[in-house]
Amino acid sequence: MITLHVLPTGYNPRSDAVSDYGVGRYRAWFWAQAVAGGVAGLALAIALAETTPSIPTEVVVALLISVVARFLIPLFPTDQNGSRFQTVPGTIHMILAIVIFASLIIAASKFGSAVEHEAAWHSVKGWLTALPWVMTGAAIGILLALRAPLLKRKFGLIERLLYVSSIAWFLIVSIELARIAG
Repeated sequence: MITLHVLPTGYNPRSDAVSDYGVGRYRAWFWAQAVAGGVAGLALAIALAETTPSIPTEVVVALLISVVARFLIPLFPTDQNGSRFQTVPGTIHMILAIVIFASLIIAASKFGSAVEHEAAWHSVKGWLTALPWVMTGAAIGILLALRAPLLKRKFGLIERLLYVSSIAWFLIVSIELARIAG
């Protein structure tokens, strides 16, 4: 993901979607980040499925849904310059993006609720409570930016907030799982 932002792609992180990197000569880097996100989601889903005390099945299922969508999304290039729903591949891309974002928000929310009273997770309780809200707010901002001309210029920043908050959630949960197990 970081590499995509330092390469001379011509995209503007403030206004352009992360999916725009999947079109053009640097698309292999977009594929790499999508697959890496899928692998991370799969690893976390497996780890959470084997955790004691058990984590709600909805968390694991939501993560697995995001994994499948992440593996599929590079196959359907996004539509650029206008509506994101111009072509069948562009529409499928948008549906997969919505599935990824929604399933991650559900996983993060359900996970936080499941472990909020567990002593082992007390040190990160604030993060586990706040990050799903940040992710939700960013998702709402993305939906608004698709329609509102003033927000459209900030679409990229809003989307990247969702990416950063979901990556932070992955890191925090993974590090804490390793700490608890270790």
